[in-house]
Amino acid sequence: MTVFEIASLAIAAANATAAIVAAVGIWHGIRAMVRANKERAVILDRQREADERRHEETMTALNELIRDGRRQHEATMTALNELIRAGQRQTAALDELLRRPAPAPGPAG
Repeated sequence: MTVFEIASLAIAAANATAAIVAAVGIWHGIRAMVRANKERAVILDRQREADERRHEETMTALNELIRDGRRQHEATMTALNELIRAGQRQTAALDELLRRPAPAPGPAG
């Protein structure tokens, strides 16, 4: 075997080694990306679940506030209607007093 043939074989072996190293590096890189994507997906799922929980808690609290507001509104309207009826009774009583004839003046005394 000549020096030229030995050098050609050495270069071919070096090229094959470089190709194998590159393939292994690419394979490791792809594995790392897949692993990172899976981890990111888990994190995003947890964030989404936390967001959904917060949304449900907020909506529950809002619904409770709305119910409380409606109850308070109904109580206020009931009290207001009672005040209106009381005012109407007072007005009717005053009208009745105004319709009665005044008593005759008595002897001055």
